[in-house]
Amino acid sequence: MRKLLITLIFACFLSGIYAQQRPYRFGMKGGINYIHLENYGGGYYSDFDPKPGWSVGVLFQYTKGGFLNYSIVPEIIFTESRTDVDLLYITDCLTTIQTIDVPVNFKLGLQLSKIFRPYILGNIYGSYIVDYGGDFFDFLDMDKTQPNNKLNKLYFGVSAGLGFDLWKFQLEGRYRWNLIRINTDDYSALKQMGLEFTCAFLF
Repeated sequence: MRKLLITLIFACFLSGIYAQQRPYRFGMKGGINYIHLENYGGGYYSDFDPKPGWSVGVLFQYTKGGFLNYSIVPEIIFTESRTDVDLLYITDCLTTIQTIDVPVNFKLGLQLSKIFRPYILGNIYGSYIVDYGGDFFDFLDMDKTQPNNKLNKLYFGVSAGLGFDLWKFQLEGRYRWNLIRINTDDYSALKQMGLEFTCAFLF
């Protein structure tokens, strides 16, 4: 009972200290990703391998709470992802997709010191394809100049991951899954998924 009382007093003390901190912060972020295409429908048989891509963007973080706290973090991210598509294990097709992503993150964290806060996160996001290219889309005859090329440019998904704030820096890793197919032709359930690793500077 005594240990429990001491723990509660300590948690209330930390909450009183960290409640005085500014609740909102802006940030710039960038990183690498291994987001790749994957097919869950019919069509030609292929093997999809992720290749390193990159991302850059901005964020706004609003944090509420003390020792135990939560954050709501909307972002605007430009992402380039790359996939090596092996058609019938014969032909390698390097494919690139560039998107504007708008994730809204929900984070649950522990303020372990004035400058260190680990957290877990989940998010929902929307993505819009601004450009794409490569031999795979040429194989599918996805001509970007044609308005009716069967490519769904707007789609949605979810992510989950973890990270930490350290002073003005934020390191994060998450895995994302598209919930809506982006192609409706030969590859009837073509989706994107994969890992993202980012570093942000908060101010």
